[in-house]
Amino acid sequence: MKYDIGMDVSTLIECEEDGVKYYDKGQEKELLSILKDYGVNSIRLRLWNDPYDENGEPYGGGTCDMDKLIKLARRSKEKGFKFYLDIHYSDFWADPYKQYPPKEWQNYNFDEIVQAVYDYSKEVLTTLINEDLRPDLIQVGNEITYGMLWPYGVIEKRSWKNNYIDEYEDFITILKSAIKGVREIDPNIPIVIHLERSWDNAYFRWYFDELVNHGVDFDAIGFSYYPYWHYGFDGIIYNMTDMHNRYNKDIYLTETSYAYTTEHFDSDPKAKRLAVNSEFIPESKWHVDYPLTREGQKAYYHDLLLRLEDVPGFKGIYVWEPGWIPSPHSTWASWGALKYIHQEDNKPGNEWANQCLFDYEGNALPALEEFKLWGEKHNK
Repeated sequence: MKYDIGMDVSTLIECEEDGVKYYDKGQEKELLSILKDYGVNSIRLRLWNDPYDENGEPYGGGTCDMDKLIKLARRSKEKGFKFYLDIHYSDFWADPYKQYPPKEWQNYNFDEIVQAVYDYSKEVLTTLINEDLRPDLIQVGNEITYGMLWPYGVIEKRSWKNNYIDEYEDFITILKSAIKGVREIDPNIPIVIHLERSWDNAYFRWYFDELVNHGVDFDAIGFSYYPYWHYGFDGIIYNMTDMHNRYNKDIYLTETSYAYTTEHFDSDPKAKRLAVNSEFIPESKWHVDYPLTREGQKAYYHDLLLRLEDVPGFKGIYVWEPGWIPSPHSTWASWGALKYIHQEDNKPGNEWANQCLFDYEGNALPALEEFKLWGEKHNK
């Protein structure tokens, strides 16, 4: 069984422009070349509509506009990688806690939003195909567990609430419009629906029962899995297995990571702290209990990859942002971006650097060997 061994490198151009260098066994190399040497065969890239503030200043986090997407997709294709496209339908991060419409769409009514999603999906795919950069997978929306393009397509059904507002019909209409735009340009590209809350089988069943009952046309289910918040392996493995058996869809672990240190690279108190740091306390005793060390990171991936082999319909794993290491101007969000997502009280900075597959100096970490061995086992 051949698998996608994938990495999301959406911040790469911004890192390179900021002077970041990468090394393997002391030798400087381009990041994509190092990843290929370790068996990586697919690259995931996100797309934001207009990641710039009113003064034209970049939002950070890769500032993932169409221009950068084309450059990274071309570099990836030229090295023989598959290309997994992640369309956020937002100017910045879209995830379970924020799904803001692009600035250009924020005064649209519902019907205009539905049309805009359709037009944009067609435009994006047409542009890429014209550049000879046809994606091998397309994800419509990012971590759309609670809908997308809030408030137009919000879902307020949450298992920890006793009551909720079920806006599922509007969400379905928007999602179908996005998918229709893709299918009309190329009906053969597999479409992934991507959620987090990966341990919650009851929620996944409710969610995908609704998709199927409403006739939503999709090919695969993508999971985010971060063990600090999503608990141990058993929950996600059970959920993945059930999703394939119940809906006969391909299964992807679309995002995962594990920290190799809790030491912060930046002592500036004004900088955003690492998401997983020395004071981090997991939310449940059921978390995956690997030490936050180089050896612990390696062991995490070793054991996770073994467990994924047991999932029927499993097609591949994607590590989230393995090369987003510290640099002088590296930030998850500029001040303008914080304003866009209504988090003016938050801080810029790189909160992910200790979860990369390269250390703070750009040296490849031992965990990469696990992907090389897994590729030699399955992909030869």
